Amino acid sequence: MVKTLREFPNPPNLDMNEGVKAMRSEMKKKNLYMPSFVTHPDIENSVKLILSNEEAPSEWERVKEYLEKKDYIKNETAREITGITQRNEMSSMLKEWHKKGLLRKITRGKSKRYTYYVLPDFKTSFEIKGKTMSKPK
Repeated sequence: MVKTLREFPNPPNLDMNEGVKAMRSEMKKKNLYMPSFVTHPDIENSVKLILSNEEAPSEWERVKEYLEKKDYIKNETAREITGITQRNEMSSMLKEWHKKGLLRKITRGKSKRYTYYVLPDFKTSFEIKGKTMSKPK
């Protein structure tokens, strides 16, 4: 895209971060959906850019929506659905939501690897690798 823009008579200053990176960064700051790029099947060398001026769901809203459909969530799954890449960052968020009473924490054994989170009104049990997990008392 930058290569093509440089060919225009008065190209923007492409070295000042005026491209896709900057667009994504600004949209993320404002919690908007990320831009979409679509190629047109009939027009060669063209790209359609779709910008949605709609607020994206927060990390908590995504996790809550997931838990309304599934029994539990782990750090790894939470990172996948929120787009957060750092394990520690996601752990901090899960701990914070747990402190606020938004989530209930269930652990199996001493390893953090066996930490699961459920919604506070979780009333049933579920099975993980042959072991039944129940609502904590």
